[in-house]
Amino acid sequence: MSENIAEVLDLVKDAQSPAKFNLAEVIKGRGYPEDSVDIYLDADSAYRLNKLNDELILLTTEEETAPLEAEADELAKKILASKLTFHMRGLPQSVVEAIERKSKVNKAGQDEDIVMEYFSRIIASSIIKVVDAEGNVDDHQFTHEEVSEMRGAFPAESWTALLSAVQKLTLASGYFQGLTDAGFLPKS
Repeated sequence: MSENIAEVLDLVKDAQSPAKFNLAEVIKGRGYPEDSVDIYLDADSAYRLNKLNDELILLTTEEETAPLEAEADELAKKILASKLTFHMRGLPQSVVEAIERKSKVNKAGQDEDIVMEYFSRIIASSIIKVVDAEGNVDDHQFTHEEVSEMRGAFPAESWTALLSAVQKLTLASGYFQGLTDAGFLPKS
């Protein structure tokens, strides 16, 4: 009986003591916002669809519009089939600073190269996974070289969309700091 009491007292003591945790594991990859960006690779079909829509606006009869609407539907399907969804996460300031240092190595006076490598490294570090239109997933760790190649193959607005998302996600931690400093969130 006294053995059971001792066990119960130990359980109560453990329950009342502060829990232990590994801070590095708790904060790793947490606290940074995540979002996704849809990229459509079939720029040719998008261009043709845009031209077709301009033509459709000018037509008035169903006889004139029917064949063009069928063609527009086919082009829209092709565009949707070219979709890639980039799932991304904001980066801690320490990672951004390390990327900035790496981007400058052996590039004195090559400002454009530094900026392009910096952007490629930032985007590569932010990608969690990429999902294609069929649901296939690529979740390997992307390199800045791979992202640089993507930049050359993507339509210009796709690169801009990725870069914009990374900037918003990474800056979001600064917004949080501003909110807590301004007294909007309780400090404990």
